[in-house]
Amino acid sequence: MGGGERHSGMIAQVLAAEGAGVDILGHSDVDMDALAAHLGLDLSGCRYRLVPDRGDDAIAALSADYDLFVNGSYMSRIVPRSRHAAYLCFFPTPVDHDTSPWRKVAVRACGPLLRGVRPAVTCGTGWYPPEGGRRRQWIWTNGEGVLSIAAGGARELRADIGRPGATGTAHLRVLDADGQTLAAIEVGAAFTQVAVALPASSTGAELTLASDTFTPASHGPASRDVRQLGVAVSRPRVAEQREGVRARLGLRFPWLLADPRDLGYLGAYDVVMANSVYTRDWVRRLWHHDADILYPPIQVERLTPAESRERAVLTVGRLFAPGLGHAKRQLEMIEWFGELYRSGALPGWRMHVVGGCEDSQLPYLEKIREAGRDLPVEIHPNAPRHEVERLLSTCSVFWSATGYGEDPQRRPWTAEHFGMTTVEAMAGGCVPVVIDRAGQREIVRHGLDGFRWTSPEQLASFTRRLATEDGMRARLAASAIARAQEYSDAAFADRWRDIAARHQLYAR
Repeated sequence: MGGGERHSGMIAQVLAAEGAGVDILGHSDVDMDALAAHLGLDLSGCRYRLVPDRGDDAIAALSADYDLFVNGSYMSRIVPRSRHAAYLCFFPTPVDHDTSPWRKVAVRACGPLLRGVRPAVTCGTGWYPPEGGRRRQWIWTNGEGVLSIAAGGARELRADIGRPGATGTAHLRVLDADGQTLAAIEVGAAFTQVAVALPASSTGAELTLASDTFTPASHGPASRDVRQLGVAVSRPRVAEQREGVRARLGLRFPWLLADPRDLGYLGAYDVVMANSVYTRDWVRRLWHHDADILYPPIQVERLTPAESRERAVLTVGRLFAPGLGHAKRQLEMIEWFGELYRSGALPGWRMHVVGGCEDSQLPYLEKIREAGRDLPVEIHPNAPRHEVERLLSTCSVFWSATGYGEDPQRRPWTAEHFGMTTVEAMAGGCVPVVIDRAGQREIVRHGLDGFRWTSPEQLASFTRRLATEDGMRARLAASAIARAQEYSDAAFADRWRDIAARHQLYAR
């Protein structure tokens, strides 16, 4: 229930308000009232449609039921069959961005030869990020991992399954979409090849790997890994009797199918919409395709700047370690704040660190807590929305460092694609001091609404000035509040309607 979901949800809200029948598609149970309340949306005119996670082909077939299909799934390659379609791009991250160099070479060499071959097995919900080494990689379930199997005849699902680092055994059940048990397996620490017979299916299958869980921290005093782990799955594949060389190669090595140059799916969309100029420029560069800009909708009207401000630095963003996407760099920011505070440059100031934190990132949360020890730093993991809005409306300075330490040309996806929390902070009266990269450049006008920095030393210098020059801070805050209104929900609705009209998305 984050920024991407609100971006898509606002399109649904606008469509429903205009009289369209709107379905929101998803693979897991969703409480629509809770979703709407958390995201600040009116989804009363929308219906939630829970669909099995059977891969892209199944969603493509489902899209034929609709006049307009809006794809808001990150890195999706669905080819829709609806009358009209729009692709909402948060960033054109290459599908092989996190693979090893030798695999990238193999993908780019073999990818063109394997176009049209679809992976037979893909991971749905209930999985942690991959881990392991060069010889073997695996992914852990959280006790209920979903695998999507492509359509086909009677065959077998094969995989190496184990529980490296665990003691004892776990009882694993492989369930079909109706909850029927296809196989019951005792899983030990070592990886063992298992085979599960699958019936023929013209629509594909959804399997759930249900098992006991354990916490790694309980199996080693030095461990801070507090994930709830089920079983580890390595080399999942489907074995069939009649398959050509290309299919066998794709089924045995599904990562070869992740060819970033295979962009044929884009031709099925009337329009590609980018969430920022930064994203649009990379769409042109990586996809050789143009895009319209549909900035995210920001709830600026819910943020009322307080007249009396707390002398505090605020940063807001998901809490996760570098290496897993566009990390927000909370650890570095706490260290920089500590240097400023200990130097005497920020007497009486505090720092608030706000962000959602999944179980897999609890070790990183402990790291930032340790960094903030003995400092006036308050960490608010998974804070309720009203508490986030209170801090946005009462703190004085907002920091953002997303993309720090990364190569913006080689890994552009690690930067802030837009910067929704920056706009929220500005609407709440915080003066932004943000990294001079990517989407932040579009939001913050340097010296007018706030400051953009290129080094930690500049960040410290700008913050010292804001801490001592009350008049300048008040002037920048007023400009920031006005600037934020350009990204309001109303402005979003106007931009969407313009895109829909120009590309005739409502035409029958």
